[in-house]
Amino acid sequence: MKINKLYIIFFIATLFFAACDEYEDTVESSPAVPEGCQGVYFPSSNTAVFELEPTEATEITLTIARTVSTGSVDVPISVQSNTDDVFNVPATVNFADGKTEVDFTVPFPSAGEGTTYSLKLLVEGDQYINPYSAASPVVSTQVTRIKWEPVAEPMVYVDGTFSTFYGVSIVPMYVWAEKAQLGESVRYRFKNAYRVATGDWNADNSDYIAVPDGDGIYDGYPSVWPGEMDESQDWYTTIEIYDPAGTSGDVFMSAHELGVSWSYGMFSIGSVYGNISENIGSYPLGTLSNGVITFPANSLYISMADYEDGGEYPASTPTYIYLTKEAFIAANLKIEDFNDVEYEAIAGAVSEFASAAYSDNWSQTLAMAVDADPDNEDSEYKNLYYLSNLYAAGYGVAFYYEEGVGVTIPENQPIGTEVFGQDIYVSASEDIESSVEVNSKGVTIYTLGLIFHYADGTVVGEFAEKFFYSEDAVSYAKEDFIGNFVMSGMSQFGEADASMDVNIAEGDDENTFVITGITYAPEVLALFDPATSVMTITPQVMPDLVLGSGTYDVTLYTTDLDGGVSTTAVMNFTFNMQGDLIMTNTSTADGYLIRSEAAGGWLDGYYGLSFTPDASKSAGIATQSVVPFKVHTVQDLVQKAQIATNNFKVQGKISPKTLKKNINPVAL
Repeated sequence: MKINKLYIIFFIATLFFAACDEYEDTVESSPAVPEGCQGVYFPSSNTAVFELEPTEATEITLTIARTVSTGSVDVPISVQSNTDDVFNVPATVNFADGKTEVDFTVPFPSAGEGTTYSLKLLVEGDQYINPYSAASPVVSTQVTRIKWEPVAEPMVYVDGTFSTFYGVSIVPMYVWAEKAQLGESVRYRFKNAYRVATGDWNADNSDYIAVPDGDGIYDGYPSVWPGEMDESQDWYTTIEIYDPAGTSGDVFMSAHELGVSWSYGMFSIGSVYGNISENIGSYPLGTLSNGVITFPANSLYISMADYEDGGEYPASTPTYIYLTKEAFIAANLKIEDFNDVEYEAIAGAVSEFASAAYSDNWSQTLAMAVDADPDNEDSEYKNLYYLSNLYAAGYGVAFYYEEGVGVTIPENQPIGTEVFGQDIYVSASEDIESSVEVNSKGVTIYTLGLIFHYADGTVVGEFAEKFFYSEDAVSYAKEDFIGNFVMSGMSQFGEADASMDVNIAEGDDENTFVITGITYAPEVLALFDPATSVMTITPQVMPDLVLGSGTYDVTLYTTDLDGGVSTTAVMNFTFNMQGDLIMTNTSTADGYLIRSEAAGGWLDGYYGLSFTPDASKSAGIATQSVVPFKVHTVQDLVQKAQIATNNFKVQGKISPKTLKKNINPVAL
């Protein structure tokens, strides 16, 4: 086998050298460029695709160039293709002496709308073409006169750019569209999308109130007031869907001005990718699915001409365009996030929230959901109430209430706050009953039994949160202050909190009260202001205290807000929505101290007082068993407890059956 291999190699080598002996190397010269060749070509800057509005001139401009500049010459133009002979191509193009580039016009007066026409031109001849040039003597282009056809029904546009930039409500609005089919894409345009919505000015002309239709959809952008839209021309929002069927695909929004100009100039929006960035990973295009175009977070940008040099700011909130009203309604029938539902505020003279979780009271608006599915008896929008911006801006708590049925609280509602570094959700408590009742003053008291918990079900608190509502203002007369109460408060000396049965009776003088039942205080005189419905207790000398051990002088002092003993600071009390007498924010004192010189010091004292009506006790002077007193010194006064910002602490977990899976906070 080795011999055979060597023989084959020797045979091949012999043939190779024999072939070399017979080969003759010859060189043929390339054709020379003719003297005076103009080196004509079409620059690559020529537009490959023209899309023209029907109102634009039916002509295009192309550019032709040459590499020499001396002499005047007419260059013949050949037509390689011309759809339907629609283009009127000039036979020649003239280069004047010294000119290396010439623009020439190609009209197409008979071109119809909605049809794409192709044109291919070339220059031929040795005296015009340099065969060694990289530049092309051929130009191809397409021209489409866009055929816009009106879409019969309006689309629904939910803006997330302008609304996020200025922090205004995100609401749906109608946009009337025109449609154009352009090869493999579908284009829509909306005229004056951010126009002024139908509405009216308020009584003092300080605010323009836009009014939606019965489905909660506006016929313009509610945040734009009359006079803020430039009506000297039409302003178009144009989007293009890169899919001929129009059922799915990427969506691009052209950069455009909105026609709205505020203090920082004209607003503009558009897709980030393709307009101001080529980073599609960070700035995605929109998508079309099931009749809904979604521009996700960071897909669209907004700018104002005179703000930060016209800087473009990506919107963190999505924008949605529903191709039909039916698609909008269908997408919004199922409530995925109670913060995204449209609500109408319920006006009332009394609208106050008392939080046991946060030890605080504040004014609060109650709203009711607009029923997006009114013909459905089982609609999730029926009997749905909402306390907006309850614990944090942008987040509320929703609940259902129907008379005779009761209160139902949807599970796992994010409230926009954190406790110990984790997001908090609320769900219905199984131990604290949720209810609705009306008190003697006509105030409706909504009690919401809420569990505050983490996403994994870890409980950090369980409280009865209360909302008070009354359509009419609530007033209290002198008679409301008369009766039996339970007085509570925290000890000035670190002892047990007070819980005393007391009686408030009418005094001998007009607009005075006599309070009995307070330990070591035979009678406390109080004043009543009928104009403000406020009861005031001032420092005072009281009748002697008679005990088995003797008779003692007693004086009531107050403690000021800094904790010092005072002879001038007063305690003011009025009724809260719960019906308890509590200290007002006008009080200069936060509590009292009782002193007896005969006893040699302070007998008792409390702060943070409240009086809760107690109808179970019979009317009359309240008496209380008084045990032998312990005399305190001023050094015994405690540093008063500070009200905590919240009352949460980590506890056990909610039963898994009450938790939903895949809980995600709402992105703002």
